[in-house]
Amino acid sequence: MYEVIKNLTVKVQGVIKTFPAGSIVKLPEKAALIFIQQGKLAPVFGPVDDLNERMCIQGENCEPNQTKPYVTDFGVLVIPFNSNKKYHYWNGGQSLCDTLKGLGRCDLIEKYKSLYCN
Repeated sequence: MYEVIKNLTVKVQGVIKTFPAGSIVKLPEKAALIFIQQGKLAPVFGPVDDLNERMCIQGENCEPNQTKPYVTDFGVLVIPFNSNKKYHYWNGGQSLCDTLKGLGRCDLIEKYKSLYCN
C-alpha cells in the first residue's frame, strides 16, 4: 500500500484514474517504484485508518508456498490466491467470518462484519 504524496493520474485497465494527495492506493511494486522515484508515492508501513485497511487482502504478496489464510500483525486477513477455493469469498467461497472463526480470530469479526459477513 502506498500513500499518494502528489495527485497521481494513472491508466488502469484502459481507464484513466486520478488519486488525490493523501489517498491510499494499492499498486504492483514495479509500478509503485516509478512513482516513488518521481516523488508521487510513499510506502505505507503501518496500519492505515482507511476502508482499504479494513478490507481483506487477496494475497498478492504471498510466498508461493503460503496456501492458507492468515492474519498480519496489523490484524488484516490475507487470503492467498493459491489457497483452497473454499476461502475465496469473492468467488462463492465461505464468508470471511467463517474463515476468521477457523483461524481462531473471532476478535476480528466486527472489523469485517459490515463489509463481508452475513
